Amino acid sequence: MHIAFEAKRAFNNFTGLGNYSRFVISALKEQYPKEQYSLFTPQVSTRDEAAHFLKENKEITVLPSGLWKAGALKSAWRSKRIGKLAEREDVDVFHGLSNELPSGLKNRSKKIVTIHDLIFLRYPDFYPFIDRRIYKKKFKSACKKADEIIAISEQTKKDIIEFFDIDSSKIHVVYQGVHPIYKQELKTRRLLYLLDQYSLHQPYFLYVGSIEDRKNAKDLVQAFKLVLDQVNHDLLLLIVGKRTDYQKEVEKEINDLRLDQNVRIYNNIPFTELPYLYKGAVASVYPSSFEGFGIPVLESLSVGTSVVTGNQSAMKEAGGKYALYANPKNHEELASQMVKLADDNAFNEQLLVGVEGHLVQFSAEKIAGDLMGIYKAP
Repeated sequence: MHIAFEAKRAFNNFTGLGNYSRFVISALKEQYPKEQYSLFTPQVSTRDEAAHFLKENKEITVLPSGLWKAGALKSAWRSKRIGKLAEREDVDVFHGLSNELPSGLKNRSKKIVTIHDLIFLRYPDFYPFIDRRIYKKKFKSACKKADEIIAISEQTKKDIIEFFDIDSSKIHVVYQGVHPIYKQELKTRRLLYLLDQYSLHQPYFLYVGSIEDRKNAKDLVQAFKLVLDQVNHDLLLLIVGKRTDYQKEVEKEINDLRLDQNVRIYNNIPFTELPYLYKGAVASVYPSSFEGFGIPVLESLSVGTSVVTGNQSAMKEAGGKYALYANPKNHEELASQMVKLADDNAFNEQLLVGVEGHLVQFSAEKIAGDLMGIYKAP
């Protein structure tokens, strides 16, 4: 079977969509090495991770040639040319990994698209009007054009049905997995070194994610103030993520609540250090109001650290019975869940008993198997 991917994100994005794309491609190649694969991308980033991924996949990567290599034409190559090239290569399956399918794909190829979330429709106020309009047109077109749709959660499946009126029978939930870096053995010496480097000499909670309104970092700060009022020992809160305009509101809240000594924001933590920061935490906290999925929840559980997260369904799919949930806008409720993990080590440990079985459904083997089953189904 010849399987082609629209893989722009795999070579040019180094957060959610890129991590997903690289994970899927690598998992399928590892589990099903006898199949034929092609990766279509208009360009390759100069970042080391992209160079490494290209080195692993150089023989199967298809880039623009001739005039299509010109800057303005690369985008047109992605949307207009890839489909024709895939047909010329006689691919059996074409999988758009990031919400889109190119034009030009004929009925010969089975067309599959992964839809990650429809947050721009669920929470339109967080997105500019023009972005919402473009996203809706592209995503809806891909769903209508696709023979099968991969939704990364039951929540996303429900949203596809609600917003695009798509028949549920062609939507399949296949979860995401975490980056392999969260499956590595974490060395105690390295952990202690990093804790010392960041002056983490007291217990801390960790937030990892975009610092944006929907993910409620300011509400987390307010809840953390209540936590400090209820515990008898010193605690820190680390907020780790890319700087945004919303961060100014979070910083003001920290200042207004006089939490400068207890809350720290880091914008440039190296990716390789994140598993260690998760591992060293009392617990992680991911109080997002809405997600297509909840990767930070899985990251925390994968290194054996408890997590408190929002009570929306996608986070519950990621955390199962091994996480604590709260309404992020209810600061007392969020603080109460955090206090449980800060004050009761036995409860904290008991919460994670059996989590390995839960994590199996997010493994490379399970995800690759589910996808291959969809590819090969009549």
